[in-house]
Amino acid sequence: MSATATPIPRPRPLPAPATRPNLRVAPRTRRRRARARLLVVVILLVTVASLFTLVAFHVFAAQSAFTLDKLAKERTNEQLRYERLRDMVARQSSPLAVIAEAQRLGMVPANGQFFIDAPAAAPRSAVPAGPTSLSGPTYDTTKKALDQNP
Repeated sequence: MSATATPIPRPRPLPAPATRPNLRVAPRTRRRRARARLLVVVILLVTVASLFTLVAFHVFAAQSAFTLDKLAKERTNEQLRYERLRDMVARQSSPLAVIAEAQRLGMVPANGQFFIDAPAAAPRSAVPAGPTSLSGPTYDTTKKALDQNP
């Protein structure tokens, strides 16, 4: 047996870095925690502001609903009042009511009836389209016709 030495494998030499290694200093934990706290505070403030805004809009909507309900009731009441007033005017202006009021005031029925004849109206084509003044032939003609039958 001969003793022959087996060579021990040597590790390969690492290639020399051509550029700077990709190393950087890790941020301090205190700075990282401060950023995290700041982020949490900002998110909390945004959430609270959003909720406050949402509640404010809800309050305004509820107030508007109350106002609309009030206006609807007022509208209904005014419509009913309008109908009552129309009914009252219709009753008071009926022929029987007018005759009864005239008799209450001491008026007596007329002995006869007479009618006033007005001149015939001009045909539509003869009426001018624009505004007219009271002077001129139309006024004079109308005045003469009305003076004949006072």
